[in-house]
Parts: sequence; C-alpha cells; structure tokens
Amino acid sequence: MKDNELIRKNYTEYNLNELEQDCWTRLVIGASKSRSPFHTPCVATLNSGEVNMRTVVLRKTIPVDKELRFHTDIRSPKWNELSINSSISALFYDSEERIQLRVKGKAVLHHTNDMTAKAWETTSLSSRKCYLTHFSPSSFSDGSTSGLSEEIEQENFTLAESEVGYENFGIVSIQVQSIDWLWLNHAGHRRAFFDYSDGSFQWMIP
Repeated sequence: MKDNELIRKNYTEYNLNELEQDCWTRLVIGASKSRSPFHTPCVATLNSGEVNMRTVVLRKTIPVDKELRFHTDIRSPKWNELSINSSISALFYDSEERIQLRVKGKAVLHHTNDMTAKAWETTSLSSRKCYLTHFSPSSFSDGSTSGLSEEIEQENFTLAESEVGYENFGIVSIQVQSIDWLWLNHAGHRRAFFDYSDGSFQWMIP
C-alpha cells in the first residue's frame, strides 16, 4: 500500500472499525518510513508526580498485539521512571492530514533478551553510537559535548568494537490500552476513542 492510499479527506465517511484500522495502518507506516509524521512521537512518563516528555523513534508496530516499540539507553531517566511506574503515553500528529493520536498504555522493558539481541543485530553503526557514551544520558557536563570520543564521533570504529554498547541497549514495548483519535476539520472536528481494556469503540465530542 502506498502512503497516499491512506489519504481520505472526508473522515465522516468512516465507521469506528474502519477508523481504528486506519490508526494502526498509519502506525505501521510510522515505524517503517522515516519521513512519516508518525515516525517520531512524543512520549511521556511520570517521575514523582511530574510529567517528563521527549521525542523517540517508533521502531516497530504490531497491530495484532496492540504493541509499539522504541529503543533507548537503559541508563536514561525514562528507563528508570518506567521501571518504577510503567504508565506511558505517546502523542502522534500529522500536520498535513491534521490527525492526532493520543496513545496510552503500559511499558514492558526489555534488556539483554532475544528481542533486544535481534534488534541490536540490525542496528546500524551510526545508531550504535548512541549507546557508546561513557556517561549516562542526561548527565551534566562542563561544556557542549556529544559524550562520545572523537573516534566514535567520526565513526572510526568497527562493528565489533561497538558491541560493548549492547549492554546499554534497551527496548521499551508499549502495550497499548487506548487510542484517542482526533481529526481537525474546518467544517467540524471529529473524535473517537478506542478502549482495548474492554474492547469498546466510541465517538466523542471533540
């Protein structure tokens, strides 16, 4: 299916089941196409009652399991936050189509297991750089720095030498509990809610 085959200007013609399927199709494309507006959602976690947000890269979408995945450094604050409180939200927005998805779920953390091993094997050298810093992400420094050595910054290292980064590599799996869909339309917005905890699909007032 081509990306433009998803475009259907009048969402008032959709029923709830068609709309829910469209959401997951867009999320699948978001994980596979780097230029998709759904490729880099904003993810929110909780830390002692405060909300922390950051942009992540959507790496995998599994509609049948209602699952989304992204990669992260296990030394990062979000990994620690999710290990304490697994509640997580992800915000997706397509400015051209004017479609917003607010996804809520529970995070399952994966580290040094079959899932992470398989993903690490296909992680490029340039992406592996993210896991080769000597200090943990969000650490303060005396000046502007990537946290990497000059050799690593210039990718002057081998795939074998990058294997040490696997120890810091983790996958966050979002077990989706609900999707709040919103379509902004000058003639009248539309909104729907898909609750996977009880299987109910409902229209909402935008």
